[in-house]
Amino acid sequence: MTTIYLVRHGEAEGNAYRRIHGQYDSLLTATGLRQVEALSRRFQSIPVDVCYSSDLIRTSLTARAVYVPKNLPLHRDPAFREVGIGRWEDVPFGYLDTFEPDELLRFNKDPVHWHVEGAETFPEYTGRFISGMTRLAQENPGKTIAIFCHGSVLRGVLARLFFRLDFEQLPYCDNTAVSKLFWDGEIFTYEYLNDASHLPEEISTFARQKWWRKGNAKDFNIWFKPMDILPPGLIPPESHWTTYLAMLRDRPVGYISVHDGAIEALRLLPEHRGVLLEDQFLGQAVSIFRQENRAIMCAREDRLDTPDLLTRYGFRNCGNTWKASLDRTGFHWGTPPEDKLPDLS
Repeated sequence: MTTIYLVRHGEAEGNAYRRIHGQYDSLLTATGLRQVEALSRRFQSIPVDVCYSSDLIRTSLTARAVYVPKNLPLHRDPAFREVGIGRWEDVPFGYLDTFEPDELLRFNKDPVHWHVEGAETFPEYTGRFISGMTRLAQENPGKTIAIFCHGSVLRGVLARLFFRLDFEQLPYCDNTAVSKLFWDGEIFTYEYLNDASHLPEEISTFARQKWWRKGNAKDFNIWFKPMDILPPGLIPPESHWTTYLAMLRDRPVGYISVHDGAIEALRLLPEHRGVLLEDQFLGQAVSIFRQENRAIMCAREDRLDTPDLLTRYGFRNCGNTWKASLDRTGFHWGTPPEDKLPDLS
């Protein structure tokens, strides 16, 4: 009997910033790195012979929970990538809520029939994953394999293998949740699915978002447009900054201004502060800076209505300016201790 652990990656930028990321290559957040530490403790007493991940950064970083302490090589395989979502890549969920609600509902409730331009179909992405997993099981009979992968593709695979595509039967998959499967040479079975019992509530992505998940995501998910009006009560931005108005459904809730790799201003109407909406403002800035090929982003604490955002996302205090890395290059995946991991802050 071959044992297979399927592990979702730690909290990544798209999860925190409420942007849809399929094969967009994002980094883990500071919370995601803490989740990886908790995952590593979970696997301390679990023997693993072979470690695989998708070839995206967020899964490869999560795999360090296993392959580094167990001194294993990491094998990165595109068969285990997230769903390729075509023209939706890096789009805010708030935009999809507002302008493509039917397709977003289909993506969440009926992915078998979901498709947008440039995206993979359900048979394509579940097929490549199951073929890859079957190949690994056949190549490693009787061994224990860990595969680090992604939420949407994993959901489709588990529904296809075990629930006859009834997605309502699947438990929610938090970041770093673990599923334990078996392969007897012919079929897959499972012991448990999407278990995140290793995560204390303070670092669970699901627990932090639970307050709005009970309601309507449209009351939380933001979209952005070039600023055309200034919401009453906010300090106006400088004219030479690039400014985006943050929209919650059809009403403005604040704005973010960027210039030359820096967040120049992040302003929220008072009634919208303190409920993590500002994380999505940061996501808009990161998206812009990545398109500009910037490796570092800067911010001024006194120009943010929610300055604790900087410490939560691992910015480093450099005097009057706070800095954080956006660099997605320089990662080297090998056999510890030869593999290299740059400082993400």
